[in-house]
Amino acid sequence: MTQESQGYPVEGGDPACWAHLFDDLRHDIAGRDDIERLVVAFYRDAAMDDLLGPVFHAAHVDWSVHIPKLVDFWAWQLGGARGYEGNPLRAHEPAHARTPFRPEHYERWVELFVETVDAHFEGPVADAAKARAVRMAKALQRLLDGDAASGDEAVDVTFTTPPGDSPRH
Repeated sequence: MTQESQGYPVEGGDPACWAHLFDDLRHDIAGRDDIERLVVAFYRDAAMDDLLGPVFHAAHVDWSVHIPKLVDFWAWQLGGARGYEGNPLRAHEPAHARTPFRPEHYERWVELFVETVDAHFEGPVADAAKARAVRMAKALQRLLDGDAASGDEAVDVTFTTPPGDSPRH
């Protein structure tokens, strides 16, 4: 007897292919693996977005190099893990020179980031990620519009691990 003749839905064959059906079990961002999952999901959607996609395309982003940097950046922002080197605000100046960022780019970036976090995670670290994204977008906009300080100031890390928890690295 086949699965279909027994009344079972046939989706993708091998039960291992069904993992996507259980992806709605949200939890808090708990370490580097979760951060990588967030970064990959977000930038996949951002790169294909009607508004943001052309900016990434014009910047000729090498995703195989950029994704690990983004994971390092968010691991630093959300857990204090050192590994990211560079200035996240100043790093966007070349892309802005090619395709000037407009207010709707920042708004869409934040909207998509928040949607991605909410689709995969919930909890205090997820909330901190969303708040940090809003602050980063505002700081980047001020810098690139010429309304900011030098851009050399670090974005402060305020995340603290809840008692009894330890971030996975």
